Amino acid sequence: MLNILYNYIFFVFIIYFTLKINKHYFNYDNLVYVSSLFFHLSITLIYINVFTTGDWDNYIQVPFIGINYGEFTTASFFSSTLVKSFSFFLSKLLFLNAVNEILVFSLISFFGIILFVNNLIKLGFEKKLAYFLLFIPSLHFWTGIPGKDSLILLFLSFFFHFYIDRKIFLSLFFLFLVFLIRPHIGLIFFVSLIIAEFISLKGFYKKLSILFFSCITFYLILTAERTRGFFLKSENVLSDNFFLKIANQLVNIAQKYGLSNSTYDAGNILSNIFAYVLFPLDFILKPNSIFIDILIIAEIICLIFIIFLILKNSKISIIDNRLIYFLSTCLLLYLFILPQVFFNYGINVRQKWMILPFLIYYSFLLKNLFVKINKI
Repeated sequence: MLNILYNYIFFVFIIYFTLKINKHYFNYDNLVYVSSLFFHLSITLIYINVFTTGDWDNYIQVPFIGINYGEFTTASFFSSTLVKSFSFFLSKLLFLNAVNEILVFSLISFFGIILFVNNLIKLGFEKKLAYFLLFIPSLHFWTGIPGKDSLILLFLSFFFHFYIDRKIFLSLFFLFLVFLIRPHIGLIFFVSLIIAEFISLKGFYKKLSILFFSCITFYLILTAERTRGFFLKSENVLSDNFFLKIANQLVNIAQKYGLSNSTYDAGNILSNIFAYVLFPLDFILKPNSIFIDILIIAEIICLIFIIFLILKNSKISIIDNRLIYFLSTCLLLYLFILPQVFFNYGINVRQKWMILPFLIYYSFLLKNLFVKINKI
């Protein structure tokens, strides 16, 4: 009885906190903010009722598998185990039930979406037009349930939030959190940041410092026991030389790409990018389940609507070249690597919201850049 009362009070408190934080930080229109919150929580509820079992229920009410003989291990703070450790904290230390755990993960996703839209407003997007982006169905649907995606969305939104303001160390902190959950994503964003800063900074010694820092970081990532397995495979390599392991990994990827036998993963680079960002053509053209058809129609409509909003925006803001460098590099690396390596449709349809916000940022900035050039 006491536990039920406690969880009820927590539920009311966290909803109250979510509503109050808008007044003190985001300053969105109250009706829009409350409507988007209701929309988000409703879609989370739909998801867990449509998919009663799946990846999401592996992340709630779990035992803490990262403790060995009463001691924390580094695995407790890495990848899926980190998310499960967070779930352990919620359920065993905060005594939350499954409903409140789902609510916490859903609100993490919600704040990630709010920050994503807020970042666009900081870049110069008209606020009233940006409000419409709070209601992208697939963004809420795929990120609002327990798992890595809600955390990644929030951390990447925070990362870019601080990077826009040139608060490099704060942005690197959230990028580090991304790296802990998905090392390959964190590395892509880190490399992009290093390249953008190297191009933007003036002064030989500053460039040299960045180059030295990045080389040391890459070496540690590629040689550390906890992270090297994400980037290097040592099968058939009778050497500890990590340059040979990198070469072997590239060969494995090339073979996987060349020997594929499905239309989704055996297309050329550009068709794989299209399939990743939107949908594989064979999914669009062939008969599907009602759910898949609704998903395809909704994604196409959303894409058209986002393009319309970007074109409709009339406010022209100052463009930071550093952001153009970063987004260009990040999108180039991400879209030319991940869609060519990860061929699982289910994974891609969920995880692509790691990069689509940055594609929207980039499209908006490019549109502004072209408008300015034409005016000149």
